[in-house]
Amino acid sequence: MNSMDVSLSQMAVVEAVARHRSFSRAARELHIGQPVVSRTVALVERMLNATLFTRTTRAVELTDAGDAYLAVARGVLAAAERGHRQWNGYLSGDSGEVIIAALPSVAATVLPTAVRAFTRDHPRRTVTVLDVPAAEGVTMLETGNADLAVCDAEQASRLTIPHDVAALVTDSLVAVMPPDSPLAAQDEITWTELSREPFVALQSGTSVRVLTDFGFASAGTTPCALVTARGVATVAGLVAAGIGVTAVPQTVLPLLGFQPLTVRSLVNPTVTRQICLLARTPLSPPAKAFRQALTEAFAQEPVQAPSLAVQQDRSQPGGEEPPPPLHCGNDYPASATPSCSAPVHASGQATGSPAAGPIPDVPTTSPAGACAGTTQCGHECSISINSDQTGGPPAVLPAHPQRP
Repeated sequence: MNSMDVSLSQMAVVEAVARHRSFSRAARELHIGQPVVSRTVALVERMLNATLFTRTTRAVELTDAGDAYLAVARGVLAAAERGHRQWNGYLSGDSGEVIIAALPSVAATVLPTAVRAFTRDHPRRTVTVLDVPAAEGVTMLETGNADLAVCDAEQASRLTIPHDVAALVTDSLVAVMPPDSPLAAQDEITWTELSREPFVALQSGTSVRVLTDFGFASAGTTPCALVTARGVATVAGLVAAGIGVTAVPQTVLPLLGFQPLTVRSLVNPTVTRQICLLARTPLSPPAKAFRQALTEAFAQEPVQAPSLAVQQDRSQPGGEEPPPPLHCGNDYPASATPSCSAPVHASGQATGSPAAGPIPDVPTTSPAGACAGTTQCGHECSISINSDQTGGPPAVLPAHPQRP
């Protein structure tokens, strides 16, 4: 017989006899008859071609071979017990690894809250966070290199494998400028007005660049000058230095907090985007638990954005005070995100970015729920605008508009 044929239960019998130095006491512990213990030990000795115990009428002692095999058996039994606990923990979601690919904004702001909630009191849970652009996150999910992905709705529409999708939040683009910009004197800015200033843009192909190109095209205009940078931090530095102005989703604002900048509502049209959570199916129990933690982090523990609106003193001689910092007035479906009395979260950096909070009063009627419509190029529409400054439902436009 092959020594590898010894089963875990047979090893347990040998271990019990060795520990008690008694066949009868081992039998009582294992709740089996003593003849069964004797036959099992004899069978194991034949399988191993070695004598494990010397037996006398008064004692049972381990031989040298028995001593050596006991160490092996105890190691195998301990590993099996660890494996059993790990498997039970996996089935219950109490242990296991989760890999999430997230927009850098979400990874830096909302995600830590979810990770803390997921790992608290569960030391055997581990999380790997991959802060990547939306398109890369979708690819990682598709190839099995991630369990979950946070991306914009347009990228989510690319996924072809079976998956679950949930809307996390919708946010609007805002105008960002140096505090001494002439536009800073206004409470809200139109895309046409923004186009008259040198514009600092993120590089082509990024999710934010798609949004800003869409905003200008929808307003029938183009920036008078364009400076392109790769990262949000670089864009912030260029704008703070007076090179020009820019536009970003409000959830990107935390990445700009290190610069003295002024933020204003951006209207006519109001451009919004939706952030989604994608999950592979079937999803492992630990990944299900983390998905719940992330959804709750968005819904219940919104991250407060740093204050970026450097309000200039625009008080009039009559004593009228400048408008206070504003809060988004949008209402989102309860299943997707909290009402916007709480800060809005999402992502969008050079290729995705952080989550933000309250911004100057945005008189927008951003759409709630999943995006609607399909463009001529086949992509689901994930960008909506409201060109009517007086309110009303937003007009749904193609995600890839042609410039006039």
